[in-house]
Formats: sequence, C-alpha cells, structure tokens
Amino acid sequence: MKFTTELPVRFGEIDQAGVVYYPRFFHYFHQAFEEWFRQALGVSYPDLVLKEKIGFPSVRVESEFLTPLRYELYRMPDDVLCARATIKTVAIHNDTFTSVAIPDAWRERFERFRTAA
Repeated sequence: MKFTTELPVRFGEIDQAGVVYYPRFFHYFHQAFEEWFRQALGVSYPDLVLKEKIGFPSVRVESEFLTPLRYELYRMPDDVLCARATIKTVAIHNDTFTSVAIPDAWRERFERFRTAA
C-alpha cells in the first residue's frame, strides 16, 4: 500500500552537518500515518482515537537509512529514496489499551484504499 504526502523539514530538525537528525524520521513516519487517515480515509486520526476510541499504536518499527536527507536539498524532484520504514500497528480500544479486532467499517475503508492504490 503506497501513500505519499509532503512534510516540511524545519531548521531545528537538522544537525550541524545539515542532515535531518535520524530520530526525526520516526516523527515524519507518524505524521504521514496521520495524514493517511485524513487524506485517504477522510477522518482525522485524533477523532478516531478520541471519539471512536480506537487507535493503532506502533508495536514494531524497522528502518533503513539509505542516504542523507539534507536540509538544503529537495529530494522530491529527483526521486532519491532517503529512508524506508516498515511499521506494524495493532488496533486497540483506547479506554482499556487492549487489542481489538479492526471494526468492519474501518477494515472495508482500508481495503478500498489498498485495492485502489
């Protein structure tokens, strides 16, 4: 499943060498995750968590940093892959923090996005 969004890199997110500090990538991955809910599914992730009481916390993250992402370079136009992550999430009920089955309505929306991509 592929989803693309644009996120700004702020000056405070780079180190002295002008390279994005690697822990920031995990924040970017989560921002993209939230944007996927908003843009692809039409719901804000906070609304899902707070109103529907369902969340998708990460339980495993694997990452591979392939090339520096420098503040002064725009990586979008040249399509250089800078980082890759695989993030596994589980559905939980936010009141109890116990795992739950993904509700059918959300599973159907996920599947529609997956097959359309």
